[in-house]
Amino acid sequence: MNKNKIKNFFLVFSMAFLIACTSTAPITGRRQLKLVDDVALVNSSVASYNQLINQTKAQGLLANNTADGRRLATIGRRIAKAVETYMLENGMGDRIKYLSWEFNLIKSKEINAFAMPGGKIAFYTGILPILKSDAGIAFVMGHEIGHVIAGHHAEGASNRQVAGIAAGLTNIFVGGPASALVSDGLSLGLLKFNRTQEYEADKYGLIFMAMAGYNPEEGVKAEERMAAISKSSGSDFTSTHPASDKRIQALKEFLPEAMRYYKK
Repeated sequence: MNKNKIKNFFLVFSMAFLIACTSTAPITGRRQLKLVDDVALVNSSVASYNQLINQTKAQGLLANNTADGRRLATIGRRIAKAVETYMLENGMGDRIKYLSWEFNLIKSKEINAFAMPGGKIAFYTGILPILKSDAGIAFVMGHEIGHVIAGHHAEGASNRQVAGIAAGLTNIFVGGPASALVSDGLSLGLLKFNRTQEYEADKYGLIFMAMAGYNPEEGVKAEERMAAISKSSGSDFTSTHPASDKRIQALKEFLPEAMRYYKK
């Protein structure tokens, strides 16, 4: 078989394989590549999360037993319960059956929050003064829970696998400077994909806070407050997160849809 036939066979096989390995994100309906199963990431992720929390506790930086810590956990449980109820009622119980929610507050000036597979969420105290209200916290909480429900971690791992395989095969079939260009292109493609996940998580943030009885309009206001203290240059070409102005605009455009889930 000559080189051109090998290349054509590889391209056809790859397309068929990737199509077979796609799934759909709940509610938004976005198609996702899933070579890695969500559950497969849970054990290692939970171990890493527990190690972080134990280290934080040993350093006296775990703030769960404070008023803010209890407030955060209450909001987290409220949103998680609303989301689980929706998923069960709409035939998506498989998305939540392996989850064990945990909400921790860490003392730090860092303005951030994060989620890990399995339903492990953490906030840094530095973000709370900016979020201000329970609704503001609910938006970011919904955003982080959205990463978990949508399986963004497994999706990201799948895309990194494909990028690595594609770069290696390009080097075999093409080689030289062209291979480096393809590799650079894949890197930028993954950045764009990560921004897609962030936009989607913002949608989940509004939807999930609405399901739990928090006004989604307050989510937009919370994002505006975070944008006001952001040092972003305004360009999102090589960033894994969207620029603040684009993020706020997207939230405003999606707000009418999110309001459909608002239970006052």
